[in-house]
Amino acid sequence: MKELFEFFGQIGALSLVSKLADFHGLLAMISLILFGAAIVLFFVALKISSALRWLGAVLFALFLDLVLLDIAGLVIYISYRAPGGPRSILRASESTAWLHTTVFEHKEFLAFAPPILILCALYIVRTLKNASFTEQSLKWPRISIIVSIILSLIFVLVVAAEAVLVTKTAPL
Repeated sequence: MKELFEFFGQIGALSLVSKLADFHGLLAMISLILFGAAIVLFFVALKISSALRWLGAVLFALFLDLVLLDIAGLVIYISYRAPGGPRSILRASESTAWLHTTVFEHKEFLAFAPPILILCALYIVRTLKNASFTEQSLKWPRISIIVSIILSLIFVLVVAAEAVLVTKTAPL
């Protein structure tokens, strides 16, 4: 019990920026779990039509998670750009300036694509809720759903890799 109080005491001692960065990381991990669930449910829905409802629920949760993830990232961005912050550190050296000008800028814009893709997949799933998901006429909507989910997952993984690359060089 003593260790538990010590654990929460240490968490309470963290700065607000550190807590927000940790929350941002938690949201990213939750998104990976939801991506896995969405992919599994997509293929289950091909066999069991009632799974389509669950796929819609998971896509909705994933959309909310990705929106919160982007919002948390934008709030953390304030401390990234602060004078003397990681951005200043990266730009101070010619050998690390590319991390800001190329990698971070790419990460910044790519992060907005996954919520849009998942929202499109969610819209299609909600539109098809009364239809038989396995009908031949729904081939292209099915393909667009799984492509949106997988492409969104790839984008999230690329953004996470770029974030790790930048933060290992210039932590918050």
